[in-house]
Amino acid sequence: MSQVLFFSYANDINPLSGLQRLISKSPLSDMIPKDEPVAIKLHMGELGNIRYLRPALVRKVVDIVKSRKGKPFLFDTVVSYPGERQTKKKYLRTAAGNGFVKSSMNAPVVIADDEDEQQTIAIMNRIDGCQLKEVKAPALLLQSSCLIVLSHVKGHELTGIGGAVKNLGMGCVSTATKRAQHHVNMPLFNEESDCDSCGRCAELCPTDAIELVDGKPERAVAECIACGTCYIKCPSHCWVWPPRAKEKLQVCLGHTASAVVSAHRGKIAFVNFIQDVVPLCDCAAASGKPIVQDVGITFSLDPVAIDKASIDLIDQAPIIPGSTSAKPPDLLGKIHHTNSLIHLETAQKLKLGSIKYELISV
Repeated sequence: MSQVLFFSYANDINPLSGLQRLISKSPLSDMIPKDEPVAIKLHMGELGNIRYLRPALVRKVVDIVKSRKGKPFLFDTVVSYPGERQTKKKYLRTAAGNGFVKSSMNAPVVIADDEDEQQTIAIMNRIDGCQLKEVKAPALLLQSSCLIVLSHVKGHELTGIGGAVKNLGMGCVSTATKRAQHHVNMPLFNEESDCDSCGRCAELCPTDAIELVDGKPERAVAECIACGTCYIKCPSHCWVWPPRAKEKLQVCLGHTASAVVSAHRGKIAFVNFIQDVVPLCDCAAASGKPIVQDVGITFSLDPVAIDKASIDLIDQAPIIPGSTSAKPPDLLGKIHHTNSLIHLETAQKLKLGSIKYELISV
């Protein structure tokens, strides 16, 4: 049974002091290599999003790593869809606007894309109908002596919860691998919808994969990057997720997360921040209003256990009146009409971690 350390915000202690206490009680202090690179993986927020992981918390982790003589750098990858984090230049500009720059973090900010050196990881054991055969991830990340995965726990339209496993399986891989996962749940045009032939989906498709034929959109699948722009931008909601699409993507996510961990050469630790628990991902602007009161911070060496503990802690937290009509268990999963445990259960079968855990308050 995996251990999950928990600092509760109910303790009425400064969260930065609480984070310091949490890490001091964890194995992380002994994991940080002297004079070696330490990758701190996080999502630095979409432009316009205000619920991403707060820079002050990240800076605290940087300071702890430096106090142990490690060489930290903040790390993320570009996204697979159009927007302000689509390229290194755009992402660095967005990160700076959100407070993540070397001068404030006291550590370099590194963004990777597919032009950087990539390592290909073959998926040897595919289960639960996974269609992926390989995963590509930045060599810089995989070669770091230590990886600290910082995750803002929130909702996600496709996976229910966005936590440590999603941070690994989607955030640590190449654009090509992100798109391969999303191709299993490519939006479909609903022929019975009230489409008014506005052409918005065709106009905004970043690869011109959609065109109107006799007033109805048709898509060239080979040109589609599965970004979901058609689904998001259609004013008449004519695009829908295919049956079991969310479940299929979660299965892929469990495999990619497992592949990243198996290929990483050093030690890995996970910190989940259960605060600003909003319905949508940090990729969204806006991501919605918080649905439960802020909970606290968790630490584990097991990404599956820390995510399961986060789900349970959210389910136990007081719901903010008027924020949602959904009820526990799996509050975030119910909001998005899916089961958040699917990718965790897949990851468990692949021996990435365990859903069973022991919660230890610090």
